[in-house]
Amino acid sequence: ATQSSSSSSPTDGKELFELEAFEKETHELYQQFVKAGYFKPTLFWLIHKTALVLLLLSLSILCMKLSAPQSTTTMDTAPILYVLLPGTFLGLFWHQSGFLMHDAEHHNLVGNERLNDILGWMYGTVFLGVNGAWWREEHREHHAMLNTFDDEGTKDPQLREDVWIQHKNLIPLYGQELIHFLCNFQHILFLPIIFIAGRIGIVIDSTLTERKFRPWTIFGNVLHIVLHYYILSHTSYPIQVYIVASFQQAILSLQLLGNHYTKAWNPVHVATEGNYCFWQILCTQDFACQTWAQWYYGGLNFHYTHHLFPTMPREHFHIVTPHVQKLCEKHGVPFVEIGFIDCVVGMVTNFNDVRKDFANHGSGSLALMYT
Repeated sequence: ATQSSSSSSPTDGKELFELEAFEKETHELYQQFVKAGYFKPTLFWLIHKTALVLLLLSLSILCMKLSAPQSTTTMDTAPILYVLLPGTFLGLFWHQSGFLMHDAEHHNLVGNERLNDILGWMYGTVFLGVNGAWWREEHREHHAMLNTFDDEGTKDPQLREDVWIQHKNLIPLYGQELIHFLCNFQHILFLPIIFIAGRIGIVIDSTLTERKFRPWTIFGNVLHIVLHYYILSHTSYPIQVYIVASFQQAILSLQLLGNHYTKAWNPVHVATEGNYCFWQILCTQDFACQTWAQWYYGGLNFHYTHHLFPTMPREHFHIVTPHVQKLCEKHGVPFVEIGFIDCVVGMVTNFNDVRKDFANHGSGSLALMYT
């Protein structure tokens, strides 16, 4: 399925009636799902997901102990399994903790908001190293202002970028010469930056850009450092293990970005006036994956459902999504399912297309200024 990236309103002309019908029927679906109990979390689901997180952490430590060399060797001669398996499991521990932080900060892990905040702090700040409260604040705005901008800049804080331009409609917002320079190489730099700097970048950013001081954030940061000092003390190659784990977390970053990065961007007044549900669909796509692999996507493979019903526990997404797809097909609204590899290729291709569009609007990469 394809979609237009035009800034024209989707409510123009003869589409107005169908749009209203789509919005109305989406709200009717919501009422049906509430009555069916799909907005109620279950304790068993939380327990078995937490058990998975702790299992991954235990496997990481176990692999460190079992593969510990008898004598010290140099980095160049360190057997790959000494770092590959422990690092992969540690990265998966972060990966799945991140998904549970996301669930908790949507307040849909348990029925109590305060307890959800505490769980978000534990899974996010302590386990993953990403400030859960920071994530909650920015993520709520992400849902409300998805893929939107105004004259002052990008309104969606979680898709706002400082080192590249992900859509041609955003080009006028970037006047810095450094961005103009980097835009020439963004299709080349995107993946290396995600894999090399992504982990450290989000950990630092989530701490330094928190909107208000919270002592619990500092305490959580300390616990995260102590926990990972203990974890990495079981290996003779802590730096290498951490690097491998960071590469695994980069896949999480690509999953988070891939649901929206190549979709439409419009001015905020166009995207939010009477067409909220429709806009959530246009700016989102699902990941196509086998049932056995769905745990690895943390619910992001059912992202249409998540954005239409953000307080619904993801344990019900697989039941609800066919209803959402049927509604989209009924109204001719695009419902896109894409493989992960195809999604990554699409993001890189999109960066290259934006780079070309950027180059066509000026005489030089550093001299180019939009007015």
